Amino acid sequence: MNTREHLRKKPKIRFGFVVVLMITACFVTAQSYRGSIRGKVLDPSGSAIPGAKISAKSVANGLTRDTSTGPDGGYVLAELPAGEYTVTAQAAGLSSVAQKVVVAVGLDTTADFALTKIEQRSEQVTVTETAPVVDETRDVLGEVVDRKLVDELPLNGRDFGKLVALVPGATVEPSGVAAVEYGFGQFSINGNRDRSNNYTLDGTDNNDPYFNNSAMNQTGIGGAPASLLPIDAIQEFNLQSQFPAEYGRNSGSVINIITRSGTNVFHGSVFEFVRNDLFDARNFFNRVVDADGNPQPKTGFHNNQFGASLGGPIIKDKTFFFGAYEGQRERVGSNFSLLVPTPTQISEAQAIMADMGTPASPVLTGILTKFFPASSTGLYPGVVNDHNDVDSLIAKVDHQFSDHESISARYAYASSQQVFPLGSLGGFGSGSR
Repeated sequence: MNTREHLRKKPKIRFGFVVVLMITACFVTAQSYRGSIRGKVLDPSGSAIPGAKISAKSVANGLTRDTSTGPDGGYVLAELPAGEYTVTAQAAGLSSVAQKVVVAVGLDTTADFALTKIEQRSEQVTVTETAPVVDETRDVLGEVVDRKLVDELPLNGRDFGKLVALVPGATVEPSGVAAVEYGFGQFSINGNRDRSNNYTLDGTDNNDPYFNNSAMNQTGIGGAPASLLPIDAIQEFNLQSQFPAEYGRNSGSVINIITRSGTNVFHGSVFEFVRNDLFDARNFFNRVVDADGNPQPKTGFHNNQFGASLGGPIIKDKTFFFGAYEGQRERVGSNFSLLVPTPTQISEAQAIMADMGTPASPVLTGILTKFFPASSTGLYPGVVNDHNDVDSLIAKVDHQFSDHESISARYAYASSQQVFPLGSLGGFGSGSR
């Protein structure tokens, strides 16, 4: 008799085309998933220059945004997509000055300019890579996890949610898997429940209604991932643990995830990460020999995560595409010890029944000898074999109508098949299949 019970789950997620029309001719105060540049323009005497022209051009795709300084010499370039910009300040009778500025999602980057007279013309290029430690423009506590961190930090399982541990006030489940019982990727902010977080993807709702974690990182059986947002598709994300009222919904934190867009240069990647029992030591419970001294095979463990990404221009400076795919194939055995009757215990039980005048049941004797492994100690090593197959992809197209109007379309798909046996009285041996 084999009492193996399997749980099978094949969740499929399809996110239809999400089209967001972004008109940014003026400063908007609604929920934002972009960044901004602000600052002041001063003349050689240190006085404000009203009416100075400010121009920001994206290094990646040529997007240009213009504005002028106000009476106090200040300016704001709002709702800029995250990325690197060349910002130029110009005023009549004075030399122009340019700065390299990196815009992060959900943050204001300060870029001040001090113009000089044309006779004393000097070329100045300042690189502003990060926002200041203290942001004086917003009453927000948070952290930006940029592309460099996403690319270079090792991520077990390639789950971007594990990067939230870098943010002050974030607490993940001690095992590092984060809330295994209720879903991977969960975390708590400033003592709030792990379900009190609000996820957005490119400014749109990205909350799983059951676990209330990222819908693009849905959870399957026993906390195993049922879908993944491909790491190569993430430009950066911003976690705000104290956020303005424009976001609402939950009291924990807001996680703004920004997906990558194509640029004027084709770029892509191909990867595969391998974890295999050939490289690992034995599991503590997977002993070399069992309690009777019989040799035991090493339990199999095969985990492959692979994928590719590609982005580039469709029409230079106008239309761009980006796509990423990530797959996972996992085969793992879980070791445990079965408690089985020893031959001595079986003989003693049969003797007691004989003394009571009850003959031993041939059916029961057959079951004990055929389906229960013999063990002089009553302990028999066992293994159950799990497998998890995940396929996730995301595609994005961006088009610039003008310097102030753009449109973005995104399609995401994920599918998984998971088999996690709950227990077995048979099928012992290697956990690989």
